[in-house]
Amino acid sequence: MIIKYLRLLHTFGDAFWILWIKFPRLSRERKLEEIRNWSQRTLDVLGVQVVHEAHYSVAPADAAPRLMVANHVSWVDALIIQTIQPSVFVAKAEVKRWPIVGSIATGCGVVFVNRGSPASARNMVDELSSALHHGYCVAGFPEGTSSEGSSVKLFHGNLFEAAVSHNIPVQPLAIRYTNPHTGAHCLKAAFIDDLGFVQSLHQVMSSTGIHAKVNVGDMLSPEGHSRRTLAQLTQRSVSSQLALLNT
Repeated sequence: MIIKYLRLLHTFGDAFWILWIKFPRLSRERKLEEIRNWSQRTLDVLGVQVVHEAHYSVAPADAAPRLMVANHVSWVDALIIQTIQPSVFVAKAEVKRWPIVGSIATGCGVVFVNRGSPASARNMVDELSSALHHGYCVAGFPEGTSSEGSSVKLFHGNLFEAAVSHNIPVQPLAIRYTNPHTGAHCLKAAFIDDLGFVQSLHQVMSSTGIHAKVNVGDMLSPEGHSRRTLAQLTQRSVSSQLALLNT
C-alpha cells in the first residue's frame, strides 16, 4: 500500500509539472493530450480499469466541441471522462478546497460553481460558453450530487444552457463500477453520505481493483430544445445506458 501511495504522489507531482511548467509552451491540442494521458496514468495507479461495453472510438483531443454528461458516482468519474474526451469540467466549489486535487483542478481550468447561488450559475454558463467558443469540449454531472450508481437522478438544466445557446451536441454516457472478479456492483468508488475526499481516496486505493464500465449513448442535438427539455432527454438516455450496464 505504501508503494501504491508513493506512485500516486508521483502522479500528483507530474500534474504540477505539466500544468505549471509544460502547459505555457503547449498548443491546445497538446494540453488536452497531456490531460488525457495523465488521467489514464492516475487511473492505473488507483487500480481502476475502464471497460467500454460497446464499441466506441476515443475521440481525438481536438474533436468538435460537445457537452459530455454522465451519471455521478465518484470523483473518479472525471478521470474516466478525461480519458474518453479531454474537457473543461464543472465541479462543486468544495472541490477547490480538497488537498492537492483542488490545486490540480484549478490548474486544469475547472469551472467551480456554488450550488444554490444564481450568480454562480450564471457565471458557470458564461465560462462554459467561453470554453465552447474557443473549441473546447465541456463536461459535468447534471444530477448535482453523487449516488451509489444504481439509478439516475433528475438532471438540472443549468449545465445545458450553454449547449442550447451555442447549438452544441450533447454526448451522454453512463458509468457503473463493478468488482473485476465477480462482476457485482462495487461501492468502493462511491463518494456518498458524509465520506470525505481523503477517506474516499483510501477506500479506492485499498481495493483489489475496480472496473469502471462505460456505455456511451448516441449524440443528442439541442435543436428545438430548451435547457429543461434537453436535460430531460439526456437523463432518459443516460438512464437507458445505465440500465444496460445493470443487466
